[in-house]
Amino acid sequence: MTSLDCIEEVQNRISHSRQLITANELGSSDGLASWLSIRLPSGVSQWGSAPGTKPVINLWMELKEGEIVLEDSCPPRRIVHVASVKIRNKAGHMLVEAHQEMADGTIRLRNRPLSEKMKPGENVEEACFRGIFEELGSQLGARSRVRILLGSYSRKEEERESLSYPGLLTSYVIHSVDAIVDNLPETGFCTEEDELMYYNCSGSGVLPSEGSESFSGEVTVGVRKHFWRWVPQPS
Repeated sequence: MTSLDCIEEVQNRISHSRQLITANELGSSDGLASWLSIRLPSGVSQWGSAPGTKPVINLWMELKEGEIVLEDSCPPRRIVHVASVKIRNKAGHMLVEAHQEMADGTIRLRNRPLSEKMKPGENVEEACFRGIFEELGSQLGARSRVRILLGSYSRKEEERESLSYPGLLTSYVIHSVDAIVDNLPETGFCTEEDELMYYNCSGSGVLPSEGSESFSGEVTVGVRKHFWRWVPQPS
């Protein structure tokens, strides 16, 4: 896969080689919860209640919006493509997200570079620009301050149990690039994520339209704050 390939094309290739379950087949987040409960030995009762976890509605939104695919297997497997951005400063230190504060006040440890799930139709460069904008904010992450170094592109795959959804095996396809973001703070800092805003192709944030879909009163758990630090890299 090159950096200009779209996630939609990759998802289509996966769907032809594996048996997948779709949002249309499940119908709702309740349908997804029922489907998971008979396939996961640990069930989903702790999702969204145990610290650092997310409720089923979050997974439903990922599936419905095309950010993931789910294999129809026992146990099921979640497959997600992730754009990972290795931002370095003049000293060569890499920006790492130490932890997140969720909207419900819980803390999720991260200790990884800025990362963002890719959306259908996005290529890696577009996903990186969006991730930087959403997680660093509209000022620190403004597109005019960002240079994506496409020549640094690499890809790797990891498979492990999801921390957000305990018991759910997840295959992460990680697309990594280096980037330079001008004028970031020189020491550790915190940014807030405004989940009422989303990134568009012009590099600015806009409010969703009034017709944005609601989920019958179910509440997703999103990120409120990101906590960043600079980490020296091995020479």
